[in-house]
Amino acid sequence: MRIPLMTRAAAALLALAVGTAACSSSNTPATTTTTKPLNPTTAQADIGAAYNTLFNFSVNSTTEKLAVVQNGSQVKTALSQALASPLAKGSGGARVDSSLILYGEGCSTQKLPSPCARVTYDILGTSGTPSLAGQTGYAVYQNGKWLVAKVTICGLLDLFYQASGKSGSPPGC
Repeated sequence: MRIPLMTRAAAALLALAVGTAACSSSNTPATTTTTKPLNPTTAQADIGAAYNTLFNFSVNSTTEKLAVVQNGSQVKTALSQALASPLAKGSGGARVDSSLILYGEGCSTQKLPSPCARVTYDILGTSGTPSLAGQTGYAVYQNGKWLVAKVTICGLLDLFYQASGKSGSPPGC
């Protein structure tokens, strides 16, 4: 069964998630400069909080959402356009199912700074049940906190642009 582009874009926008290819990783920590020590024990909860803030559309604060996105100010215009769309009304947050912290080559393969994390998560509908399960995205650890990787947002925003009949890349991507 073939799913029309608009339906796929709506599902992707609802999720603000993009499945990205799995990457190989080195589990050996690389030397990094962080302002706060990396705590693998709390990483999944911290990543989950960032993803939930971004995907919870009952809170319509672009400022809060951009604060949890890597280089969020760069995608402000594109994210604002997407959030104003009627396609973005049904998301009630996200639940991170797993996160795998990656270092060095595991991050650079995805063009991300080290350390980063490959994240498996579900997008929740407004009822709290998964509307899109098993999504894959990334998070980056910068300035002592976990952020949703820009690559995760840009993949989705690109689909939104295509479905809206716009050409080129979304601003900031």
